[in-house]
Amino acid sequence: MKKFGFLILALTILVACKKDYNKTKNAYQFIPQNTSAVIKTNELKDFISSIDNHDVLSNIYNQELKDVSKILKHLNTTKEVYISFFDNTEKPSNYLILTEKDSSLFAVDSIPNHMSETLKEFQVEKIQIDSTIFFHKSIGKTFAASNDLEILKKIDSENENKALTNLIETTDNKSVASLIFRISSEGYSNLLFTEIDQPENKTNFTALDIYYSDNSLIYNGVTSSTDSITNFLDSFKNTVPQKISSPEIAPDGTKSLLSLTYDNFSVFQKNLKMINTKNTDSTATFLNFTNEVSKIDNVIALHTLDTNMLLESIEDKSNFETFRDIEIYEFERPDFFTSRLQPFITFKNAQYFSAYENFIIFSNSTENIKAILTDALNNNTLANSDAFINANESLTDESSLFIFKDSENLSKILDGNFAGYNANIVQYAYEDNYAHINGVIQKYKKRAASNSVNEDFITKLDAPILIAPQAVQNHVTNVHDIAVQDIGNTLYLISNSGNILWKKQLQGKILGKIEQIDMYKNGRLQLAFTTKNRVYILDRNGNDVSPFPLKFNDDITQPLSVFDYDKRKDYRLLVTQGKNLLMYDDRGKSINGFDYNSNGSEITSQPKHFRIGSKDYITFSAGEKLMILSRQGDIRINVKDKIRFSDNEIFLYKNKFTTTNTLGQLVQVDTRGNLSTTNLNLTDKHSLETTSKTLVTMTENKLNIKSRTVDLDYGEYTKPRIFYLNDKIYISTTDLQAKKVYLFDSQAEPIPNFPVFGTSAADLQKLDRESGLELITQSDDNNIVVYKLH
Repeated sequence: MKKFGFLILALTILVACKKDYNKTKNAYQFIPQNTSAVIKTNELKDFISSIDNHDVLSNIYNQELKDVSKILKHLNTTKEVYISFFDNTEKPSNYLILTEKDSSLFAVDSIPNHMSETLKEFQVEKIQIDSTIFFHKSIGKTFAASNDLEILKKIDSENENKALTNLIETTDNKSVASLIFRISSEGYSNLLFTEIDQPENKTNFTALDIYYSDNSLIYNGVTSSTDSITNFLDSFKNTVPQKISSPEIAPDGTKSLLSLTYDNFSVFQKNLKMINTKNTDSTATFLNFTNEVSKIDNVIALHTLDTNMLLESIEDKSNFETFRDIEIYEFERPDFFTSRLQPFITFKNAQYFSAYENFIIFSNSTENIKAILTDALNNNTLANSDAFINANESLTDESSLFIFKDSENLSKILDGNFAGYNANIVQYAYEDNYAHINGVIQKYKKRAASNSVNEDFITKLDAPILIAPQAVQNHVTNVHDIAVQDIGNTLYLISNSGNILWKKQLQGKILGKIEQIDMYKNGRLQLAFTTKNRVYILDRNGNDVSPFPLKFNDDITQPLSVFDYDKRKDYRLLVTQGKNLLMYDDRGKSINGFDYNSNGSEITSQPKHFRIGSKDYITFSAGEKLMILSRQGDIRINVKDKIRFSDNEIFLYKNKFTTTNTLGQLVQVDTRGNLSTTNLNLTDKHSLETTSKTLVTMTENKLNIKSRTVDLDYGEYTKPRIFYLNDKIYISTTDLQAKKVYLFDSQAEPIPNFPVFGTSAADLQKLDRESGLELITQSDDNNIVVYKLH
């Protein structure tokens, strides 16, 4: 009896430990062993949009994923989501969804046309939405869902798929999504551009992080291997990736190029023999003098550091003819490349060859060789083509294996129509049983002339625009999107190619500028701003971040001030209500250590934080007093002089608190409270903008930049804005009457091809990965327009 009691106790402890163990497991650690592919999403809404809307991604995503998206669109999360597919020929449509659960993840009651029931025997919920049926359950802190009940029943927390989880942990959480798959997986493996047959190996996976815009797909990652020669990339063991030279000899119109590089051909050849199904001659050859061999459409190109030595080592040759002072030889071993470089390259008839600079070119026709030489002599090569240069910017300098495809060949690989995608590249660099992969599939738009300005896109809103469009950083792509609000108080987030990503109904007009914070300190940015009675913080997908929005009965009268005193992402949110200031942390809790005693006057400018030396200053105008506070809200500097403030903000210019008065004078206060004024010859209606060293004013039709004045046509001008981008200062203002946007540099020189058409203040930013900046403004009541500066 005691033994039986002991067994019961032991079993209870074991079960409890297992439950606790499950609570510590990450969602991806429940991925089953028989998984053939996993999609990890970091930005679920962006990812769902790509399933239908992105040229390339919608093509490679299989039909099963499009079925899963019917479930994914009901999940409300900013956490990673993992979708697994399996080695199951009987049910290829089976899937498993895994993610971290929380109370708002899956709101079943809000889903129309659904039915649900609890399968108590398995602790599983069965859901039917329209005709889609799936099951879900909780395992510790993990939410699991599948269209097959058996998959949920068989999830084993102790049978972790280590090969997969190790690769998942290398993926980038800032990408929109990551693909982890076996090379035999349909669809996803097409991104590798390889058509090389090799044995199935269930421990070798490829992981790719995906970044995209409407016209491009950029991806990078690794493919794993083992200590033995098990796949074609193991041919590069113990070799060093080299700079790719073959595009320098490949014609501009090349359709397909595959290049192999190595620092020692004999090592590469030894590895190659272990996976080559054909018996080849392993004796020393002229290939020992090469560091790259390529197949370029219908020719073989060798690159060498010593052309003369390589030519001398080719014994079986004879002079055939001369073309433009270049010898063309007949090769007496035309079958030399038939199987020697398999599985990468097969070339059955290398009857002729010629030497040009550091290249030896083989072909079955002298006409092919002459065409290659003609293009090389005219610099009409792939390396000089705009499309290739544009694509190559996303790659590294060295590769072991380099594959190029034009639009025709890409269309064959992806089984679709990819006209316009003229330069598509995948490169592999082998290192320590891994091959690093970089890929770019890109629709190339011809480069505009230098110093040109072109309309990039126009996006129409549902209602007239209320506040001027503003660029906001996209933490996924590290470039920018556009935020704008219409008169219905709907906030829009628009991609850098003009697509509306989401809309959010707000309670009122946004006051001032939208700020961005990283409240979880994980690199993911949130939008922070106020309306008349709300403080909002929204995540990347437009969802409210709890406990926001904060609601206020009294009106908020100034834009939200966001302070990060020590640059540690410990944010303080300062809310202005008339004469009063309220300080909150980024979790919506009131800061007790901040106590501002009002001077009885209305606060008339947005509070700002400046640091001079080691001291912090919070400054704003209230009545006729310039208030300069400490972090705690106490008076740090007592400015005794009264100021009749203009409508301009407070700036820090040359380490002095700077603004203007109604007389058009520059007013400055130093850290001792001493006030000075400077006559700028401004009218009572003027604008001021400064950086720490650059001062810009606008009065009537005169734009003053530092000590220079630009006389513009008479009109109604927006407040000038200063932008510091690419180590250069730009100043913009818009004539609302003439509908012209002006742009100048710090020397008051106009930027070429400005002004451009626009009806609001403009924002200048780098929206995409291409060179050049984008200027964002309105084109009319309902439309924003983006111009590309080249």
